[in-house]
Amino acid sequence: MTDIKRNDTEIVRVSKREFKGHEFIDIRIYYQDDEGSFKPTKKGITINPKQVNELIDALKLEETADPVKE
Repeated sequence: MTDIKRNDTEIVRVSKREFKGHEFIDIRIYYQDDEGSFKPTKKGITINPKQVNELIDALKLEETADPVKE
């Protein structure tokens, strides 16, 4: 499990999980509650571990790409 600080009260947690015999990678935003514990939000994605390299490649491409104007 790896935590990436997003701001003073949120982290992005990357973890490998298992559900019903299937492994997946969960990338989710967690918030810090009043007691200081981090709790998951609904904001996040899960991917098959076989897709990790494809996601990394996409992130590297977007790192230097021009922003999309919406």
